[in-house]
Amino acid sequence: MVALKLLSKDDVIAAYLKSFGFHGDRLTAMVSAISADLKTFSSDDGEALIKKVDLILLKTARKIFPHAKLADEQLLAQFKLCFLLANGAEKCSSAALKTLSLPDGLIAEMRQLFVVNAPACNYQDMPAQSLDYTSAEALHHD
Repeated sequence: MVALKLLSKDDVIAAYLKSFGFHGDRLTAMVSAISADLKTFSSDDGEALIKKVDLILLKTARKIFPHAKLADEQLLAQFKLCFLLANGAEKCSSAALKTLSLPDGLIAEMRQLFVVNAPACNYQDMPAQSLDYTSAEALHHD
């Protein structure tokens, strides 16, 4: 028989935050801060818990990138990418994340790392063009 170990809320949060580069004491502090914010969360569904954590991160992303015209999922992905590239886990405290205010230096670096996609292309059929061979021939006979 296989024994299953059910993860606690803190275990799920810790596993998720490890993907952002948090470890050791910083990870413990972050888990405590986020877990305290989610103390009323009572579901055993790990995905629902991650969605709650993502909502916290999304609020932070909206503050950092206020002019981004991205869907929530896109902005959250952009936030995560910039946070990782800026090594945010080393620069962010649990108090900063809890108040949704990252350090100014980290915010500036994340804004510089923000990836701007090219605008959508609009393809249209181009009508056939007629060629004027007379002017082309005149160029070759000079």
